[in-house]
Amino acid sequence: MDLREKQQALQDLVHEMKRDWDERARQDAKWFINPPKLRQSDEEFEASGSLEIDRLIRADLSLLTGGRDPKQLRLLEIGCGIGRMTRYLAELFGEVYATDVSGEMIRQAQQRLQGIANIRFYETNGCDFAELPSDYFDLAFSAYVYQHVPSAEVIRLSLSDAYRVLKPGGVFKFQVNAIVTFDFEELEKDTWTGAAFPEREIRRFAQENNAQLVSIFGAGTQYCWATLRKREPGALQHRPAQPRIEFFGCTDNPRSKAIPLRGDHAYLALIVSGINRDEVDINTVSVEIDGQEVLPHYLGPVSRTYEPVVREEFGVLLEHLTQIEVRIPIGEPGGNTQVRVRLSQDEVSAPITVELQEPQPIIPKIGTIINAVDCGTDIYASGEKSALRLYVEGLDETADTGNIRLQIGDQIIKPTYVGFLVRNSTHQIDAQLPRNIKPGLTDLKLYFGNVASPPIQLQIK
Repeated sequence: MDLREKQQALQDLVHEMKRDWDERARQDAKWFINPPKLRQSDEEFEASGSLEIDRLIRADLSLLTGGRDPKQLRLLEIGCGIGRMTRYLAELFGEVYATDVSGEMIRQAQQRLQGIANIRFYETNGCDFAELPSDYFDLAFSAYVYQHVPSAEVIRLSLSDAYRVLKPGGVFKFQVNAIVTFDFEELEKDTWTGAAFPEREIRRFAQENNAQLVSIFGAGTQYCWATLRKREPGALQHRPAQPRIEFFGCTDNPRSKAIPLRGDHAYLALIVSGINRDEVDINTVSVEIDGQEVLPHYLGPVSRTYEPVVREEFGVLLEHLTQIEVRIPIGEPGGNTQVRVRLSQDEVSAPITVELQEPQPIIPKIGTIINAVDCGTDIYASGEKSALRLYVEGLDETADTGNIRLQIGDQIIKPTYVGFLVRNSTHQIDAQLPRNIKPGLTDLKLYFGNVASPPIQLQIK
């Protein structure tokens, strides 16, 4: 494909994105922005936006702002929709530039949020922010947007231009779909089921743009969050460092010294002295676990979970300490293992001993069961409402369509989709009822490998 053909293909894709999202905005903007509930009230819709800002922005506010007053900062929101989160961003920050590929979404957002003086709306082409100046924003933020873009190239173009308009020292927090399973790769990508932009692409993007990559959470899932910082000029003048591991524990429990080998808690947190956080990131620092080098998923200030315990250990001042978090690699044997932090061949910490243990088996539990069409509780033996959607607790990051099965009565069904929902901390399982299923009350169980959930009764109409 020559340059002219590529440009035409890009224009066609942009037209498709605008057309589809304009139509969705006219049909039911609230549902397409905040599924799964149809016919949401204004109160429900607004409340969901407030909760998202609490979780995604307020919880990380010190990291995202560098401790500065948000009222003095200018934020770029990528994919504002009809302003579900924009209202609450405007309450926090001095200026908010709200952008979207859909002119209809922008029109509705302007109508809903008229009178809020510190919001400016812009319709974009979906690829860049050409109308906005370079080095202009203190913070860029995008939630649940790139997962709908059908081209990884377009995602990369948008990320690159968002990075351009960011000030040196500014922070960019964004979410992408990072699923890398064969089943997902085989799905046709459109403006709803977008292309994947996995962890390796995020890390490559940061390296190519000389960005400081602070964290990647949710790698391999639909809701993968990355945070990066635009380096200040001259920030790469490296000074020799000698890291030292001062404290460690399970990432979500600093008092737990035994780290599970697998599951949702198989993450090790290290509190390290002797390094300059401004010079390193999760692309340049590695953690050696039993001689195997692993790239961390977080490198930054001591987290709120660890802060009280670390203060007990080291006193009030924690600025000289850095928290590094890493996942235990799959296949690592149990028992005591040597762990150390490496910055370069010569800059490596003394090893510490960490116990890795077999996790206790977790029994999956089926929560809500709905149909996958309008998310109602009415399930039919045939027709479009014979498509099931389950929300399940007790699965881990290895759960996929290869190791999950549903048993309905005496029939075993392979799901069509398995994914983790960060917003709900639960897994979504989609499956199609078999054609020969009979109406009536029947037992439903879920198998995760060889572990079965307690049965629940399913009414099929």
